[in-house]
Amino acid sequence: MDAIFTLPYPEYVVATYLQKLLKKKEGYSVQIPLSRQQKGIDLLVYSSQSRKAASFQIKSSRAYTGKAPKRKSRKERFDNALWFRNFNYEKGIADFYMLFGLYRKSDIINKRLDKTKKTRKWWDYKILMFSDKEMGKFLGRILTKQGKKESFFSFGFNDWSDEIFAARGFKRPKPCKKYLIENRIATINNFLK
Repeated sequence: MDAIFTLPYPEYVVATYLQKLLKKKEGYSVQIPLSRQQKGIDLLVYSSQSRKAASFQIKSSRAYTGKAPKRKSRKERFDNALWFRNFNYEKGIADFYMLFGLYRKSDIINKRLDKTKKTRKWWDYKILMFSDKEMGKFLGRILTKQGKKESFFSFGFNDWSDEIFAARGFKRPKPCKKYLIENRIATINNFLK
């Protein structure tokens, strides 16, 4: 009988996404620790050419859709929000942090659902990537209006835009498009050289 190994969905999506971008023929390998209690490491990317590895910590989000509360300007209105619980950051535990959020597409909610269509088209995800240093700096800035540590932080975005903003925990929405995984693959490549 074969042993059964389970993998949380966010880790599976991040691993398969990295495998598509960091090709095996270029010497990259995505690896997952056998211990689910491995502190700080959810997956590794190894380069056989440089013999270096990058460790990743993956945090997943609750997603909320629907009409966002009215804010001061149109740029600050979001159809989707990804909420993360603030966590205790320890420097050096992982080389990179991935913030993963699965959400239901807002255009699907606003239209009548055709039960014959595949549900795969209803869902999408966002992945933000921070280096260890960037994550520490980012979490250090998340404060309540009274200047205390905020227990949650969120990102807001719209389906029709490629922009994403850090919302809760900041006085004004902070642009975070540069942290989207599709804009950070060169960072992983440079780290593994």
